[in-house]
Amino acid sequence: MLWPKLIGFAVLSLLLAQLQFIPSDAAVSGCSDNFTQVAGKCLFAANYWYNWYQAERHCRSLGAGLFNLQNQTQLQQISDWLNATLPYTIEFWTSGNKLGQYGANYYWQNTGEQAHYLPWANGQPLAASGDCVTLFANYTYYEGILGYNLVVRNCTHPSPHVCEKQTQITDNRICLKTGSYENVQVLL
Repeated sequence: MLWPKLIGFAVLSLLLAQLQFIPSDAAVSGCSDNFTQVAGKCLFAANYWYNWYQAERHCRSLGAGLFNLQNQTQLQQISDWLNATLPYTIEFWTSGNKLGQYGANYYWQNTGEQAHYLPWANGQPLAASGDCVTLFANYTYYEGILGYNLVVRNCTHPSPHVCEKQTQITDNRICLKTGSYENVQVLL
């Protein structure tokens, strides 16, 4: 009765020795460290009161940059997340600025692209206020924060900030070799 078990074990061992990689069913997309996936981005809300330059430097130290906006849907999702993450914070630095520009165009620092979606608050942009852009809350005393719009500030104004990282796509694979087992995560 021991022979059938030994033969089965030998056959299984030979099959496993032939396998090198078994790919997972699907690639996994996610965020690293303390970043949260919101609106297709990996975001980190920092409640440190830094000026724009310090905020940008802080994000860079995390392998990220200050965040930007592309559309209304993204603004709504980020607004909802900020209300849940830091509910009483009314202003956050973005990567938006017109540093070194004489015209009315604003750019996203983290991509270098001209900002086309700019949901300004009433009376904005007010160029005399500065060259950097914050996400500023629309709020009432009774209802709290209702949403966010963009406001121009002096770049030395202290404010919390939001860092943005690209989502990481990984493919998990199991490597089976004789006498060992390894789980490898491959960045795509």
